[in-house]
Amino acid sequence: MTRRRIIVLRPQPGATATAQALRAAGHDPLVCPLFVIEQVAWTPADPSAYDALLVGSANVFRHGGPTLADLKDLPVYAVGGKTARMSMDLGFRVRGQGQGGLAALLPMLADDGHLHILRLAGEDHVDLPDSRLAIDTRIVYRSRALPMPDALRDALAHPCVVLLHSARAAQHFSALVDEAGLDRAKVNLALFAPALVYAAGEGWGAVRVAPSTDDRALLDVADALCQHDARLQQANKPET
Repeated sequence: MTRRRIIVLRPQPGATATAQALRAAGHDPLVCPLFVIEQVAWTPADPSAYDALLVGSANVFRHGGPTLADLKDLPVYAVGGKTARMSMDLGFRVRGQGQGGLAALLPMLADDGHLHILRLAGEDHVDLPDSRLAIDTRIVYRSRALPMPDALRDALAHPCVVLLHSARAAQHFSALVDEAGLDRAKVNLALFAPALVYAAGEGWGAVRVAPSTDDRALLDVADALCQHDARLQQANKPET
């Protein structure tokens, strides 16, 4: 009885962290990042013009460069625990931490009396809903898409489970699968959030969405997809 292999496509260093968690759970993941994160030149902001920083990814602090040091007096509102921890490691002061995306932080910013917000983001970022906050955005990094490596193409020819962390990754992966003429039905998808269902499209073997936006929940979904296949194999095994 075999389980589908789990494939990790997210960029480094997240890919290694996810793979380590999968190995600890007894899996043998294949790590094939389809994006590489790069720093971009960005215009310094005058910290006196803002009340707070809104940050949606730890990549801001990994790739923001020395210009970030000028903003350390501004309180940080971080999208999640990883982003908050990295900001604190660099000497920033975290005032707020969210769990349901950046939009959930907007009421917190307003309640704390902040009106002029500097958002530090990646080139590919979500739009925020309208609010009474004045939000300026600076792009400090980008995610560059990569072609499909041979190891991934070979793995996708067999039943597998693919982890997808973003809508852009889902779109890019789906296009690569179709360009390579591979069978979507052999691939089960474990998705980080409901919005990725539309981005991934149809025709996959199975599609499951993590119940919460954290990596542990996503890994549990991937493990359940593998276990489901194993149970089916056992149920279909001929009696002797």
